[in-house]
Amino acid sequence: MKGKQQDISTIINDGETSLKCILLYGPNSYLINELYNKLCDSLLDKNDVFAPSEFNIKEISKNADAFYNEAESLAFEGGRKYLKIDMDNSESAGPVLDLLKDDIKETTLLIKGGVLSPRSNIRKSLEKLENTLIVPFYEDDIVSLKKFIKEKAEKRNFSFNESAINSIISMSGFERSQINDAVERIMLYYEFDEDKKIDEEKAGKILFDTNQGQMSELCKSICLGETEVSQKISEKLFLQGVTPPQFISALIIHFQKLHLVGLNIISGQSISEAMKQIKPPIFFKEVNAFKSQIKNWNINKVDRALEILTESDLLTKTKPGLGKSLIGNIIMRLANVAKK
Repeated sequence: MKGKQQDISTIINDGETSLKCILLYGPNSYLINELYNKLCDSLLDKNDVFAPSEFNIKEISKNADAFYNEAESLAFEGGRKYLKIDMDNSESAGPVLDLLKDDIKETTLLIKGGVLSPRSNIRKSLEKLENTLIVPFYEDDIVSLKKFIKEKAEKRNFSFNESAINSIISMSGFERSQINDAVERIMLYYEFDEDKKIDEEKAGKILFDTNQGQMSELCKSICLGETEVSQKISEKLFLQGVTPPQFISALIIHFQKLHLVGLNIISGQSISEAMKQIKPPIFFKEVNAFKSQIKNWNINKVDRALEILTESDLLTKTKPGLGKSLIGNIIMRLANVAKK
């Protein structure tokens, strides 16, 4: 039968269940993993050295007998047996469904699934079967992410104001794992401060300063048309934990500077005079490189670049799985335009 997240929380708090099967599925992998681990910790005895390890659905399909034997055998110390199963983003669950058709009174299957289509065999079957629970976990929205940040902060005696929360979401995207990493970095930095009230300035100091030098180097390389250098820098930044929305945010800020200078030049100012309008000012060692970028980017090219980045900004936040490929595509496109 279908259930809700609260049903899982109730089982975790009770530390027991008589259900034959519990399936957590959906695109919100962070929340699924979090509750699945809590569920397993609550129901399984950590001291039971004879407890079976987690089954993988692909391994079960290859050797169903071992899975059946484990499921139908009694728990070593009596009581209920709980078996963990990782669906591994697969929808092939024939052996699992075959087992559930049998009378397994003393065994509960705890299944961690990924995205399952409405036509998925296991999804349709478990929704109809009695004494089972199937709970979907959908992608986060702005409301659920704000709640997540506030609850996480309160557990560590921190408080984030609305501007700080909006800034974190803007820079991290709509992927809960990225939001979690960002909040953890901020709280770690201010852990020993007496004032644990986080505003936009404090949050930005941590999130924007992370790898800022390399990010500036990336923006410069892209605008100078140095495709290979740009790709190498972006790979390093990805490995260091920079998120796709952070790439987009940095690029938008950089092209806004080029846009400001371009407008000032059109109004009759020299390049040097136009650059003086940028706040904060360009670092003196980067002035010549920035002048070269201005020559590569007229106002029309900058306008088009900002259009592309604004469109991509929403995609990186709503479709985190495409983030890295989107950034790679943007780097190629913008670096090629810089050469023309």
